[in-house]
Amino acid sequence: MSAIKYARTAFGFSALFTLVLGLLLVSACSNFEASKTEHISRGESFLKDKKFQEASIEFRNVIQLDDKSAPGHWGLARSFEGMRRFTEAFEELRRVTDLDANNLDARIKLGNYYLLIRPPQLDDADRMVSEVLQKSSDHIEGTILKGNILFLRGNAGDAFTALNHAIELDPKRVESYVSLARFFTSSKAPEKAEATFKRAIELNDHSAVAHNEYGKFLISVDRRDQAQIELEKAVQVEPSNRDARFVLASFYLVNRKLGQAEAAYTALADLDKDKPEGRSVLADYYSSVGRLREAIDIYREVVAKTPDYTRGSYRLGELMLQGGDITGASALINQALQKNAHDMDALLLRARVQMQSVQQKDLRSAISDLTEVLRQEPSSLQALYYMADANFRIGQIAQARNFVGDLERFHPDYLAAKLMRTQIDLGAGDAKAAVQSADELLQRLSKALPDGVTSPQMMADLQARTLSTRASAYLALGNLKSARADFVAARDAAPDSPSSYINIAMVSIREKKLDEATGFYDQALALSKTDFIALNGLIENVYVPKSRLNMAHQRVDAALQVDRQSAPLHFLKASVYTHERNATAAEAELRQALSIDPNYLAAYSSLGAMFARMKQPDRAIEEYQQLLKRDENATIYTLIGMLEEGRSNFDAAATHYRKALELDQNATVAANNLAWMFAVQGNGNLDEAVALAQGAVQRFPNTPGFLDTLGWVYQKKGLYGAAAEQFQIALSHDGGNVTYRLHLGLAFAGKGDKAGAKREIQEALKRPERLDPADVEVGRKALATLEG
Repeated sequence: MSAIKYARTAFGFSALFTLVLGLLLVSACSNFEASKTEHISRGESFLKDKKFQEASIEFRNVIQLDDKSAPGHWGLARSFEGMRRFTEAFEELRRVTDLDANNLDARIKLGNYYLLIRPPQLDDADRMVSEVLQKSSDHIEGTILKGNILFLRGNAGDAFTALNHAIELDPKRVESYVSLARFFTSSKAPEKAEATFKRAIELNDHSAVAHNEYGKFLISVDRRDQAQIELEKAVQVEPSNRDARFVLASFYLVNRKLGQAEAAYTALADLDKDKPEGRSVLADYYSSVGRLREAIDIYREVVAKTPDYTRGSYRLGELMLQGGDITGASALINQALQKNAHDMDALLLRARVQMQSVQQKDLRSAISDLTEVLRQEPSSLQALYYMADANFRIGQIAQARNFVGDLERFHPDYLAAKLMRTQIDLGAGDAKAAVQSADELLQRLSKALPDGVTSPQMMADLQARTLSTRASAYLALGNLKSARADFVAARDAAPDSPSSYINIAMVSIREKKLDEATGFYDQALALSKTDFIALNGLIENVYVPKSRLNMAHQRVDAALQVDRQSAPLHFLKASVYTHERNATAAEAELRQALSIDPNYLAAYSSLGAMFARMKQPDRAIEEYQQLLKRDENATIYTLIGMLEEGRSNFDAAATHYRKALELDQNATVAANNLAWMFAVQGNGNLDEAVALAQGAVQRFPNTPGFLDTLGWVYQKKGLYGAAAEQFQIALSHDGGNVTYRLHLGLAFAGKGDKAGAKREIQEALKRPERLDPADVEVGRKALATLEG
């Protein structure tokens, strides 16, 4: 009886458990779907308000709940697009098209992305548009995309037909006429393009898009007065159109119509005056025209009222950094990193703070932070840009080029990347390439409009910096006329910048117009009485060559009266004393500089160099060691290595050369000197010496000293033919060097060319005073053997 009762009870419990579990599952599924729907709804609302960062968080939440949610990936794609993170947008669009066969808009967007890739992926774009047109043969955007693909394939006639068909599908759709006008522009038919823009306006005179796009076209053909009329009309017909207001405000700013620009940005901000984004628009305008304090005040207010507006905090940090408030910016960074040690925006901002320094250790710390950012987001525009810059500044040219290459691949329209490549070309010694890339960038800048990535301020700055970079390239090529013209144009673009006048002074110096150069330096100092570069240029390029060291003292003393606590000014005072060969006074000024700023690296370096000149290697090394405590630097390790080598401490020299190479594999002098020591002293591996010397020659193939080292290493390995070849190339660059000629003679002797050996050794021994005494003895013994 009890057993039967138990069985019934057990059956009843099991049924009840199943029922309850089923209800729980239904409830969980219901909550699960409700949660996804809620996140999607909030995300779409954020997208509508153009709060792309906030939208991305909501859509990420959807994907965390359901990685196969097509609406989640579609929302995230549009969020990334709004944040101009196009690579991530591209990947999300691919997920959407895999998950949702009916999302035609995603296919159109993805197809257009395929056309933006360099080179364009025409087959993939064609596949997208075919899927769209199969489902909807009269899809207008699909038809336009088909026309663009045909044009890129070289079928201009079929492309024109497709674009006209798009217009036929809806003859009143302005955007279709805009696409046709762009086709004519790309086909170098500006008259037809303009006629098409006008046709779009005739169809709908109240279309902001039509007036806006026509205005942009007029800018591209340099008809700015007419462009202004069209851009203003775009705002008049659609006062609430944010894009139209932004383009007009940017146009005013770029053309330095600041009164109209401020009114336009204020009106744009008023569209969202109750939202942090609206106030931010006005703050960003103030920062772009140098009204930094007003911009910072607005962002402080925004952050205080809406602490969850993360962009406001990061933007405030950027402005603090721009204004020199490193402490304030660092405090914001630390707050963010305490909450999340992997916060990408905070790491980016910290890297930028570190890059304010010239110290190698700080630049390497910046690279470490940027590496973490790129691990999380490999296509990050800012991280790639600053990574290229940091590597360039520590001399890692190849790495800098690689990061610029990634930057251009992921963000082909980012103009600052083009300037970075130009600067790298110049820094690598390829002035011709720098001129060519600067020409291309200036051409693009002349037709570009500001956008969400490149602000009007950035465009003006890019223009001036590109002109200055091209001028420097011309200077390197000896084209002084073109250099002057570009520097003057850059000065006209930034007349309140001391560097504008300093650059022109450089041309005057090259033209040996010292009085004219003095005038430009004076103009720079009128803008900034303590400008280090202007004072240093005046001293080194004018006063020292003219033996006017008393005037140099007067100028530095005048600057010191303005700021006696300036380490750089005391450094300059020391440099004047150094030219007077007053080592005691120079050392006192350098010590004063270090008492003001114990991290002023140039003072340690100068003390080391001064003691080296005074044949006091112990004191020189001591100063360089002090410098290394503050900033490990490959150059300083190389200098210590040279001092140790000079006093025959070869093991210590090798240690320091190796440390230099550990920090910088391109530390060419360290590599060359280590290879030379291995060959001469026999205290190293000759195969390693070959690799080191070959690397130095590959990087600097026209440096005779490096060629001579490689030749001597070959000589020691018994490769006399290869050695002779290197010595001959060295002599082609420096034919008067008797050491290279002696080495060539010894190589000829080694390969059995007695006549050549005698000729070269005899020629070298005609000037024994130019040879090391030990080399003279080696040459005489070799000659005696040849004559015997």
